[in-house]
Parts: sequence; structure tokens; C-alpha cells
Amino acid sequence: MLIAMSPWLPVERVLLLAAFCLIGALDDVRSLSAGAKAGALAAAAIFAGIVTGLWWAPIVTWIACNAVNMLDHADGLAASAVAAAFLGLGGDVGMAGAGACVGFLCFNYPPARVFMGDSGSLLLGAAIVLCTSDKGLGPSLVWIAVPLIDAVFVIIRRLRHGRLPWIGGTDHLGHTLLRIGVSSKILPALYAAVALAIGLVATA
Repeated sequence: MLIAMSPWLPVERVLLLAAFCLIGALDDVRSLSAGAKAGALAAAAIFAGIVTGLWWAPIVTWIACNAVNMLDHADGLAASAVAAAFLGLGGDVGMAGAGACVGFLCFNYPPARVFMGDSGSLLLGAAIVLCTSDKGLGPSLVWIAVPLIDAVFVIIRRLRHGRLPWIGGTDHLGHTLLRIGVSSKILPALYAAVALAIGLVATA
């Protein structure tokens, strides 16, 4: 996905996205501790602020990376939601990002043959923020609304049950929808439709 987007991004942003991808790959292979992962993401997010020159970029990038990472709890969800966000953004970078996600979904749509892992989800979270940063804080938040909604839902739910928010489980909004009968094949399309609708309505 990074390679697919790279021709339409400045070199410094490609290198920055590669850093997020590397952090995720290390976590996929080595299972970094929560503290080490959070620290590495914070360092990369600070560089995002330096690259963009925006004070809010480190905060939003860190949040977006974790939100998309948490959204990757069922086949196709993260790639579908982010593909819709890129599609709504439009332009060369938006189309490249959407195409990268759709290409990945050919193998990740339920039943998945390839899994995204942290390397992909952290990359996509950072990519959305970097690709919307020139439009302002509002659009950056709007286009990650679906990952944010899911993250807030599961964090509140875990805190209410006395659990640590960063410890995984089957208590995401997506899991709830699956349990009440939403098909695993329909769920990614539903997330994509909601992500696109929220983005287009909010930016209209």
C-alpha cells in the first residue's frame, strides 16, 4: 500500500509513512510492549508535526494510527473505511490511496487470505492525516470519524468493565454488529458507506 501511494507523495512524507509502517512491522514480528509501541508512535508523530509544520499533526496522527489499528479487528474493516476516506478526499493522492486499499481488499475481504497487521493499519492512520493536513484539523478528524467512533466505543466499554483499553478483545462495535446478525461480508461495505457519508456531509 505504501509503494502504491509513494509516486504521488513528497519524499519526506513517504519516509515518514515508512517509519510508521516499520513500527507496525516490528510489533507484528516482535510484539512490542504497549509502552514501547506508544513511545515509538509518539516519536514518529512528532516528526509528522515537523514535516507538516502543524501543531496539531502529532496529536491527531497518534490518535488516527491507534484508531485505525483498533479498527483492524475484523476482516476488511480498516481497509474499507480508509479506502472510502481516500475516495472522498479525491485528487491524485486520494485516488492512489483508495486504489491501494481496494487492491489490498482483494485479499483481505472476508474470508481474508492476507491480514493487514499493525504495519498496514499504522501506515493508513498516518496516511489519512498527512493527506488531509493541508485542509485543516476539521477535515482530518472527519475522515477518520469511523475509526474514532469504534475506538471511543470500545475504550468506554472496557473502562466500564475495569479493563485496560489497549488489551484486545471481541468487544468492538464491529463484533457487536456481527453478533446481532450483520454478515461479515456486508460489514466492511457498511463501514465504508458510513465513512464516506460522514466525510462528504461534514465537508459539504
